[in-house]
Amino acid sequence: MRGQAELYRGEVKRQRSVMLTDSGLKGLDRLAADLGLSRSELVERIGRGLIQIQMPST
Repeated sequence: MRGQAELYRGEVKRQRSVMLTDSGLKGLDRLAADLGLSRSELVERIGRGLIQIQMPST
């Protein structure tokens, strides 16, 4: 539904902008593909706490 308002769990999705390096974008694409998600859906789920981020131990 590109270019149109999309409802997601009762909320309207709006276009946002995120600045990433080429390496960061490739990593995001790789993670999304591994999970069978779009970039947008991956970021949405991370933001909603449905996918948790674990920091590497040092």
